[in-house]
Amino acid sequence: MSEEVEALAREIAGPEASAETQEFAREVAEAQLDVRRVRYARHRYLSDALSDQYYDSDANTRMKVKVISGLLSSKVPEMSMEAVEKFVTSTPQGPHKFATILSEEAKQLLAMDRYERRALSRRKFAIRAFDAARRQAASAARE
Repeated sequence: MSEEVEALAREIAGPEASAETQEFAREVAEAQLDVRRVRYARHRYLSDALSDQYYDSDANTRMKVKVISGLLSSKVPEMSMEAVEKFVTSTPQGPHKFATILSEEAKQLLAMDRYERRALSRRKFAIRAFDAARRQAASAARE
């Protein structure tokens, strides 16, 4: 990753940048790559859950286990095997699946959002420091 940071920092700072400006550009680059990384991780996380054809909520899974254990106990409910199979193998589809994933994975998604906000804040402050250093270098060059 340090190669990526250095390449992006050189692109941000430009070829004629001072050592101080390059250091500020490196901070901007690090924060930008953190933003990119967390966005990719969130996309991957949601894509994996959406592509899982067997994805189901914890509540539905617990209910299915309860039904199966009831079938295995002495109190067998009056249900056809087709109905039981359909119930046990059913999973949310379409918009319902997406809503289920968002509600089930909210804790992990919130952690990713917090990390992204911190990276965005670091990037904002790094950009301000970078801009100030460039202004200072430009005014020193004029004198």
